[in-house]
Amino acid sequence: MAQSAFQITGYADRGYLISNSTDTKASTRGLGSNAGTTRFEFRGNEDLGGGNSAGFFVETDWADLAGISQGTSTTATSANSSGFANSESYFRLTSAQLGELKLGSVNNDMLGIATSVASPAFSTGVGSAYSSKFSTLNGEGTGVTGSGGIVTQGTQSATNGGVRAIRMANTVKYTTPSFSGLTVSLAGAANNTQGTAGTGQTVGMSEQTIRYINGPLDAAYTQIKYTNPGVTATNGSLTADLTNKHSMYAASYAVLPTVKLHAGLSKSLASTASVADSKGKQYGVTWNVTPVIDVLAQQATVTDNNTADFSRKMTGLGVDYKFSKTTRAYFRYDSLNFDTNHAASAGSEIKRTAVGLSQAF
Repeated sequence: MAQSAFQITGYADRGYLISNSTDTKASTRGLGSNAGTTRFEFRGNEDLGGGNSAGFFVETDWADLAGISQGTSTTATSANSSGFANSESYFRLTSAQLGELKLGSVNNDMLGIATSVASPAFSTGVGSAYSSKFSTLNGEGTGVTGSGGIVTQGTQSATNGGVRAIRMANTVKYTTPSFSGLTVSLAGAANNTQGTAGTGQTVGMSEQTIRYINGPLDAAYTQIKYTNPGVTATNGSLTADLTNKHSMYAASYAVLPTVKLHAGLSKSLASTASVADSKGKQYGVTWNVTPVIDVLAQQATVTDNNTADFSRKMTGLGVDYKFSKTTRAYFRYDSLNFDTNHAASAGSEIKRTAVGLSQAF
């Protein structure tokens, strides 16, 4: 007989953050999620027998103000930018023989590979090479506060830390079963042009990933391509008919039971080179100093091949003290320079330090 289950899981994080910038007006102090995203996750599952199951996943990200994620970015009418279910949400079908199908607002593989393979466990917080302040990708992405599930375009400058591929609305994603540690996944979202500029214009997305996990080795290649509609869309003033492709090679390897090395190579290239033409690289280490203390470190650089050359660099450091398997105290630090080839200007350099507590449940 079919068996059903429902779970509430999530992650809670509060830490004190000090952010100092070469733009003195941008220096801040306050509480927030600095080592991960505070969230509630609702999971449903029904065992259909024979290794098959069906279920759903609904996630809500929470910020300090009014208990919802606040944002001021221009949004399309379909964007789930705040409130309940403002993050990943989907229905899924899983088969031990055929693999898994997800339908909804599904996380891109690029997000998971950038934060869990190419990098130590900084998530998307302070110290991460895939945070809201710094990313190794350029051009177009979906990781903009207030614009959940839709694509926005970021122009390189002395204060722009790049873009991220997080998730998209209307995604169909298929992942194969594991074949001796090897999996392949394909994902896509439709491109829509209504004939006139407006919020009904939607960017198309396609993503392909191959990943191999065997013992101490975790290696992956993923690429994601955005295809803009033929009419300029209002969300983020996207360039009509533009294509923008991101790619990443990533690997981690446990050289010792207590030491894991991480590395990644990334590239962003748009059909209009002034939007994106860059290469990134990163490397890092995770050191389990004791059973309760982890030390994390990484460095990432991006070479911008455009005329203005807004190349950038980041260094991230972290320490976790684990009270249990789910509760920890943490320290995080990063140094960001968005314009390494020019003299410092207002907002071109940022240093962030955070200490806090977090708990997974």
